[in-house]
Amino acid sequence: MRTEQINLRLRHELIAALERVAEAQSLDRGDVIRRLLERGIREWDLDHALDRYQRGEISIGLAAEESGLTHWEILELARSRGVAHGLTAEDVERQLEVLVQVPGRKASTLPDIEPAPGGVLLVGINPAPVSVAAGHYYQGRLGKRLWRRLERVGLLMSPTTGAEDDAFAAAGHGLTDLVKRPAASASELGEAELREGAAELREKIRAWRPGLVLFAFREPARRLLGNAVRPGPGSVVEDVPTFLLSGPYAPVREAEEIDAELRSLVGSRAGDGSGVATQPIQPSDVKSGRIRLKQGVRYPLPPDAGDVDVVLRGARLRARWNPRSGSGRSPTLQIAREHVSELEVGKALRVSRGLGGVIRLD
Repeated sequence: MRTEQINLRLRHELIAALERVAEAQSLDRGDVIRRLLERGIREWDLDHALDRYQRGEISIGLAAEESGLTHWEILELARSRGVAHGLTAEDVERQLEVLVQVPGRKASTLPDIEPAPGGVLLVGINPAPVSVAAGHYYQGRLGKRLWRRLERVGLLMSPTTGAEDDAFAAAGHGLTDLVKRPAASASELGEAELREGAAELREKIRAWRPGLVLFAFREPARRLLGNAVRPGPGSVVEDVPTFLLSGPYAPVREAEEIDAELRSLVGSRAGDGSGVATQPIQPSDVKSGRIRLKQGVRYPLPPDAGDVDVVLRGARLRARWNPRSGSGRSPTLQIAREHVSELEVGKALRVSRGLGGVIRLD
């Protein structure tokens, strides 16, 4: 880290105060000055962001970004300081959506849609009332923008307007929310239900084992991955890769870069004729619970032996991969015999890499 020396002249009483702090914290005077400066600058950034927000110069989202806080943290701080929460056009629109109802349709929330093995699990914050009334996910203005975005990156094919989630589910993907309680604004959700929702979301991921968890918004990602989460590929949750979309008001260039990363990931999914063939299944393979691959062929598998996730004809399983490098023997995937016994003897499988890096055998 680049540093620069600055010489300061301080009053005697201020130097004495620095000495007291340094002694109490077992630090030298220079470290104390640096820490106090960093804290003071953070406080100034926060005050400045809230002041600009109150004057209507920036949105609450930009104020959160400038101050280094989450959307929810800065809202709570603004309330505690008596800063008025101004409504944007989008806020007003979502509040009005509470009044929109579909005749004859009553629902308390939107049901979870479980993804097929290796599919994408799209995670939102909570259902919007307009979506619950319509009986389909993401039916507000921002939700419609999300569907168009997923269509551009290749996750949504031939959707019907107003029922985009049906096409998403038909492609093998699933949907859920951090909290299932509908609300006109996510800021209405309480801390306790957010914590409980995060625990339940982990259980769903563990049970469903999707190929990729795709966070539509930052808050669910933050609850599972921590405050430092950034748009793009994230860390693993319950052995499943994650990806966070950029926010709806992110700069165009940033959104395009994030979408390009997701498009590259989506473009590697199976089902497009890509992949390489295994050796034909033999009776000895069924008996041993193995799938033999061809020597000298480049497969989408790790260079070293170890456990890997595979989707075998639609069933997600754990397999033992052995490349047998340098042995002159066929690489193998060791799988439970009951699954290999269901394969047709004499037929080869096609190996490809699905969403989130899951190995598909079709």
